[in-house]
Amino acid sequence: MIKLIATDIDGTLLADGTLKINPEYYDVIKELRNRGVRVIAASGRQRSSIKKVFAPIVDEISFISENGTAVYSKDYQFINKIPEDVARAYIREARMFPGCEITINKDNMAYFENVGLYRYMIDDYGYRGELVDNIEDYLDDVCKISIFHHNCAEKMVSQEFVDKWSKTMNIAVSGKFWLDCTNQGGNKGSALQHFQEAYKISPDETLAFGDNINDIEMLKRASHSFAVENAREEVKEVANFIAPSYKEDGVLQVLKAVLRGELA
Repeated sequence: MIKLIATDIDGTLLADGTLKINPEYYDVIKELRNRGVRVIAASGRQRSSIKKVFAPIVDEISFISENGTAVYSKDYQFINKIPEDVARAYIREARMFPGCEITINKDNMAYFENVGLYRYMIDDYGYRGELVDNIEDYLDDVCKISIFHHNCAEKMVSQEFVDKWSKTMNIAVSGKFWLDCTNQGGNKGSALQHFQEAYKISPDETLAFGDNINDIEMLKRASHSFAVENAREEVKEVANFIAPSYKEDGVLQVLKAVLRGELA
């Protein structure tokens, strides 16, 4: 029996950088909650942005934000903070890549040095944020550091840099434009495990959806793991099942199947 459902947002429920999902999701999630199923929105976004996506049912769900480093529910909260000296060293080295912008993220607050990126995240993603002269002045309580490039962050950042920092940190592709850094072990999978242990729910009772590299650990924590059709191949290889793409509301189709008792 499915008792816990966790779903990514960008590329899984909707197009990157948007806030609107099919309104049918709200009624389906309400019915799942009425049946005792816990629902988690799991994203690289901050909690403020996630809440805007699920505004009509915001009290019905829990949150895994900042790629698993910020966990929030009515009775459980956890923030995985990066040491300041580590954050500063990472940022200074990341600044060498041409065309890349660095942002830092705390629990439900982001800091930017580039006005264009600041406006993009505030206006399109619904972020809470502040435009500052130097993000290195705000390194207390940081849980995620993001490298952004308007074309493709993964291609702009050297493999040598990724390999070096992956020895001590968790480096993950989080959509085409983003490369995210968190503490080692700080990911959506470890965050989902917190919920599973807190509510005594097993992986066999867990359903999860994703599309990108930063979803892989989460999918591994669920026996009922789905990659949407538009997912990266690495994600499809990990998932146990494939759902239709977000353009076809693939996650919604699977959730309706759960309500019909076709997935247990």
